[in-house]
Amino acid sequence: MDGVSFPLIVVRQVWKHNLLKEFDLIRIAGMTHRMVAFDTEFPGVVFSPMNIDKRELGKLPSFLNYNIIRDNVNATNIIQLGLALCDDKGSLPNFGTKYQYAWEFNFRDFNVYNDVQNQKSIDLLKSQGINFDKNLKEGIDSADFAAVMLKSGLLGNHSAFDWVTFHGAYDIAYLMKILIRQPLPYDLMGFMTLVQCLFGKRLFDLKHMMKFCDGLYGGLETVANRLGVERLAGKSHQAGSDTLLTLQTFRKLLDVYFKEKNDGGLGHNGHLLTEMQCVLHGLELNNNHQLNNASLNLSLCRQSHVLCN
Repeated sequence: MDGVSFPLIVVRQVWKHNLLKEFDLIRIAGMTHRMVAFDTEFPGVVFSPMNIDKRELGKLPSFLNYNIIRDNVNATNIIQLGLALCDDKGSLPNFGTKYQYAWEFNFRDFNVYNDVQNQKSIDLLKSQGINFDKNLKEGIDSADFAAVMLKSGLLGNHSAFDWVTFHGAYDIAYLMKILIRQPLPYDLMGFMTLVQCLFGKRLFDLKHMMKFCDGLYGGLETVANRLGVERLAGKSHQAGSDTLLTLQTFRKLLDVYFKEKNDGGLGHNGHLLTEMQCVLHGLELNNNHQLNNASLNLSLCRQSHVLCN
């Protein structure tokens, strides 16, 4: 765009050899950058109901949507995870350089030659530059990632961070799976309890928030274009690049729509931003079952060896 200066952004590639070094930087960034976005790449959807038209999947009840997500995530392995942090001005960490930084973690868990996968999804990821052979050879073991992520200070029921996703149910489920080192909770309530335990209450899903914003629809790229947000690094369907676009789009959405100030905080057309915390698109719970501190079941967290305080 003519006359507009964009920051120089580098997506830092993380492999097994530099995992600890990069998390040292993330811990430093977390001292001043308290908004975190993330995105994942995975082998696609491999299980779906046979008797339901794909166009109708978005209309399924939340508990059925969760069952589909649970079975797919339990059966497949993560490929990439993107992570981006920004401060209250929207700036990414620069560590005293002329560049701003985000991260892309490349995992070795998925074996393209043997593991269950959706071939169309794999072909798309290949076309966007993901090197599955390099991931197998140099990628991170998700158990090693989980060990440092759990000690990073980013997570916990009382987390000081705001977490941001776009249509994030699958992303959260894959991250949860590698953190707890066991299958996902059996039912939706158990899953959402553990979501709050891991991320705290200040977790936002742009896809859910869009329902309350006139004129917004579609996928991440469509929403970003509608809001005038440009992709500043990488390609779509690369976890680091999509994470950056998610973070930038979220901040622009707040600037454009959530300007009303009242006793309950920021809002838009009578809908408070706080009402949209810890609600995931497609996995909405009805009002009688919303999570709160009084009903939070921390036993799931303890069983999973996750620190929730």
